[in-house]
Amino acid sequence: MTIRKLLPLALVSASLTVSACATGAGGGAPAPITPTERYTLKAEKALEQVAFAPHAEGLSDGQRAALGRFYQNWSEAQGGDISISAPADGGEPANRVAWAAKAQLQQLGVAPGAVHVDAYRADKAGAPVLIAYDTYKAVVPECNRSWTNLAATRKNDGQQNFGCALTANLAAQIANPRDIKAPQAMTPADAGRRAEVLEKYRKGEPTAAKADEQAGGKVATSVQN
Repeated sequence: MTIRKLLPLALVSASLTVSACATGAGGGAPAPITPTERYTLKAEKALEQVAFAPHAEGLSDGQRAALGRFYQNWSEAQGGDISISAPADGGEPANRVAWAAKAQLQQLGVAPGAVHVDAYRADKAGAPVLIAYDTYKAVVPECNRSWTNLAATRKNDGQQNFGCALTANLAAQIANPRDIKAPQAMTPADAGRRAEVLEKYRKGEPTAAKADEQAGGKVATSVQN
């Protein structure tokens, strides 16, 4: 009789203990266990911006070159709309720079509807023209802040720094941090190439593209032994 009464109590106690471990302290989400759970790739919004001093003649040669680099970065980052903000009290020089910058961006390939010119209230005379767009930057974790005893393995827990360097290296190497937030859309398939491959497959012919003889890796005859 005693054994039958104690057995259910022991099972209930064990299940409560497992449940408490799974939910973590305070009943919230479970604590991260593996390195990939502890260190995950993250990206946060950032502002890419350049500032141009007003000139009576419009953009200077240096500003045109800087705007070209700005456009290149915008194109690679797949940035959104570009805002050009001229100081409200900047007068004609600031307006010339702002509208000249919009014209050059459109010449470089930015759609007219993606460039917006407006004014902002500056707190001092001679304020610059601000050209900016929203983008993303990768969040790089700080590794090796502290270490626990690597010889303490009785709990079989992963060390807190394991996985940090891998995540930091990935964050530093990803060309477009926007890809961390969401994958890019796939480009349309090549219908012509697909039809050609299917036709060769039906005929029992090789479907691979013709090999490039120059990419065969063959050593030149003049240096062969």
